[in-house]
Order: sequence, then C-alpha cells, then structure tokens
Amino acid sequence: MTTGKNFNLFLMDGTVTGRIKCTLANWTGLAYKIPRTHLAQSKERADLKQCGIYFLFGKNNANEEEIYIGQARIRKNGEGLLFRVGEHLREKERYFSEAILLTTQNNSFGPTEISYLEHRFTNLAIATARYRVRNANDPNPGYVTEEKKIELEEFIAYSKMVLYVLGHKAFVQSVERHVPASVLAPAAPAEMMLYISRKSRKPGRVIAAQCRRTSEGFVVLAGSMIATTDSLSNDETIKNLRLKGIANGDIVDGCLQKEYFFKKSSAAASFVLGSSSSGPREWKTADGTTLKAWDEAEAAGSADRG
Repeated sequence: MTTGKNFNLFLMDGTVTGRIKCTLANWTGLAYKIPRTHLAQSKERADLKQCGIYFLFGKNNANEEEIYIGQARIRKNGEGLLFRVGEHLREKERYFSEAILLTTQNNSFGPTEISYLEHRFTNLAIATARYRVRNANDPNPGYVTEEKKIELEEFIAYSKMVLYVLGHKAFVQSVERHVPASVLAPAAPAEMMLYISRKSRKPGRVIAAQCRRTSEGFVVLAGSMIATTDSLSNDETIKNLRLKGIANGDIVDGCLQKEYFFKKSSAAASFVLGSSSSGPREWKTADGTTLKAWDEAEAAGSADRG
C-alpha cells in the first residue's frame, strides 16, 4: 500500500516566484529551487557549497521544455554545487530560467555517489522523454557496490517526487509501460484508451493510432501509424513537430517510434491525421463512441448523480 508523503516547502524570499527549499520527512536529501535571477542571493549558504546534482530548466526557440543535468564536486576553494551552476551563467548559450540543486542534509555525497546519480538521472530523463535533454554525452556511472546502489536508487525515487512537487515532470512517465492489460484496473474516464482508424490518402496505407487520455492530456502511443503528409490546413506548430519527428527518427514511414504528449485532443488528432482536426469528434473509444459523446454522457451522468 502506498503511504502519504510529507513535503516541507520553505519560501525563502516569502514569494512563490522566489527561492524554495524543499525537504521530505525521513529523507536525507535537500533540494533548492532557485530562479536564474536569484542565484547570487544564495552564495553564502553552506549546504550549497557541498557536492551534489543540479538540473537546469528552460525552453528553446521551438518552445520545447529542456533540461540539463550535471554534477558538482567540492573545489579547492571550498566551493561546490552553487559555484558550478554559476559557471553556466558565463556560457554564451543562456538557455535556462531556473535551477534545482540537489544535495544532502548530512553532507554524505562524494564523487562516487554524484557520478552514479548524474548517470541515472540523465538516462531517466532520456527514457521518460518529456523534456529535451541537453546533455551531449552519457555520464560515466562509476563503480558503486550493490549495497550503495540500493541506497542511491531509494534517494532517486524520493528525488523524482521532490522535483515533481517543485514543478517539473522530467522523470515522471506520462503513461504506464510494460504492464499487461489483463492486470490493469478498469481505466477511469480521464485515463481511457482512444483510437483513430481510417484509410490514408496514400494508397495502400491505413492510419491507425492509439491514444491514452490521462489526467494531464493526451498521449499518442508508440507504434501508431499516422499520416505521412500534411494538408495546408494543418497548424504550423503541428507540421513542424511532425517534420522534426521525421528528422530525429521518431517517425519512420509514418510509424511512431516514441510516444507524443499533447494538452488538447485536437492537437493530438491533427498530429495523427496531418490536417486540422477536431479531437472530440475524431478520437473514439473501442466501441466507436466519440470522445465528445463520451464526455457529454459523463457530464449528464454526473448531473443526475448530483
């Protein structure tokens, strides 16, 4: 049974847009969320002179969420985590708007621990694929004993929750993976499976896409067959997303190699069909009910129960 978690958030500047310190009951970790413009205000904090892991968050010119993951060791001058993050301010490409700095309350991290954590967090962010990962190389995990690995994996599990609480979903899967449908509980209305199936304009091809509706939006699943061309009516943002997917190898001959997340059902439908589309009318349940009809029936049922 999953138990509740008690997160402690301290607004260091008295505002929600300023610095936030986060701790969690029964967790040795310590996290700071610091806007880029507030980094200099934290330079005297002793716990930010320790070893640790940091995450830089921002958006690129295509308005995509980006993340950079790095490690910081203690320098000869006594500086550590915050000093390393500050070095990024001197880089030409100033992409990040805020940083989350992760260390421990008992200063227990060393080079072995942070190397392993940097490696694991980088690979987790790539696998989750919610954010564009800016790291060019796969960090070396170093060598940790099996006992230490268990300890660090537990630290990672808590850290993922902390980052989510601080506003970032870089390590949270948008859909459950590798779980047989037979063992899943019946999907709630907000987590239902939806489908689009029709003949493509290209002879001999069929558009057949699957989508999971989650509490956050709509996830078009890997393996879906989508249109290979765009009509003039399609939104430019969707067109560019499809073109980028082809260039990156995420779309091969109209087949999705990874999942794509959309806030709106119409954006998901337009992505699949290659033309401006109404998601509530195009997406259907397994029995052929449109999403629009389903939502209307649910709304009517809720009103009756009320």
